[in-house]
Amino acid sequence: MRRHGPVRLSVSAVIPALLLTACSAKGDPAPAATHHRGGAQADRKLTAQAQSALDAASDGGSSMVESGVERVSDGVHTQPGLTHGAAYKLTVVCVGKGAAELVVTSAGAGGKKAVPCDGSVVFERLTAESALKIDVQGKPDAAGMIAWRINKT
Repeated sequence: MRRHGPVRLSVSAVIPALLLTACSAKGDPAPAATHHRGGAQADRKLTAQAQSALDAASDGGSSMVESGVERVSDGVHTQPGLTHGAAYKLTVVCVGKGAAELVVTSAGAGGKKAVPCDGSVVFERLTAESALKIDVQGKPDAAGMIAWRINKT
């Protein structure tokens, strides 16, 4: 029986080392931001540019309801919970290359608006009469960052 004691001890000492080696040898994949041209540093730069343009065109966020910054490749997809009958302003800025398309859908009706990825600011007036769905999707070959904000007016 003594013979099994040292074997168990050595196996229990080796298993954590093997697991650690297996995990580090496999290597973690790079963060998603680095899978496209420019990587994370480019994302940060474009995010700062988009956010700056958005801030310049908005009222400083005092009436901000919802906002975000997304990669053009991911797009913006939100169904904001807005107060029925209230008026809102949606501001969208895309920085990078190509263009995106803003689609606002409300109770079966919807409208499309081009969003160039050149730092231009695009506005859309919204009235919360029913559930709204907001989508901003990059066109083929578009790249960059989209900043968006919904403010109550």
